[in-house]
Amino acid sequence: MIAQNEVAAPRDTMFGMRFSPLSFDQMIERMAMAPEPGQGAVALFTANLDHIVQLRRTAALRDAYRFARFRSVDGAPLMVYARLRKVAIPGRITGADLVPALLERMTPGMHRMFFLCSSEENAERLRVWAAGKGFAEDAVHTVVPPFGFERDQAYSDELANAIRKAGTTHLFFGVGCPKSEIWLHRHADRLGDLYAFAVGAALAFFTGLESRAPQWMRKTGLEWTWRVAQEPRRLAKRYFVDSWSFLAAIYDDLSGRTPALDDPATPRLS
Repeated sequence: MIAQNEVAAPRDTMFGMRFSPLSFDQMIERMAMAPEPGQGAVALFTANLDHIVQLRRTAALRDAYRFARFRSVDGAPLMVYARLRKVAIPGRITGADLVPALLERMTPGMHRMFFLCSSEENAERLRVWAAGKGFAEDAVHTVVPPFGFERDQAYSDELANAIRKAGTTHLFFGVGCPKSEIWLHRHADRLGDLYAFAVGAALAFFTGLESRAPQWMRKTGLEWTWRVAQEPRRLAKRYFVDSWSFLAAIYDDLSGRTPALDDPATPRLS
């Protein structure tokens, strides 16, 4: 059980943290900008039910969420809960929606992208897409990290150096939570000035390597059933067993037991 801690005003926070007040279009506009010199690594994490469950038991993930400059609500259950609590969130910003909208705004000569992919096939499809959009080969980098890369310090050092050396402006991690978020936090000071996104399966959705749920399932909050049907061995436990801890997270949130991830005195994320 997480120790009791002070939480900021309920209308500003949920599960102990503030979410960005930007709408989807505003977020895309903000993230499509060229990084400002000296800004460092600016991260956007898209929180879903599984993230909230893992935040309760993983201190390193809580540290990573503290580091994130932007946080959005991804999962439908979180948005329903936010509406019931009257938390000021303009709407869902999912990784699966953000990736295609943001990549559409990437411009040759202005942006330099670095993708961490779950498979070589997905990496190749991203390279083909980038070439078709007019990007030079040295402006787009793809890596398929080995299993357990986040625990290999030598590999992580090499990867962080490669990301910075490439002059990356936009870094996309498509290897899942919590490893993406934790790795980004632990190596942020070595990545240079860029925007960083932990987007899970969104890269595979973008390239068509994996099929996303039909629109009606997304609108009704049933996209998770589609994902379980596509990958039952990997996702069944997450959604049918681990997800029950979400109720405990709600109890902690309502009773003020959730650790605050932000200083209540600091401005809201924007």
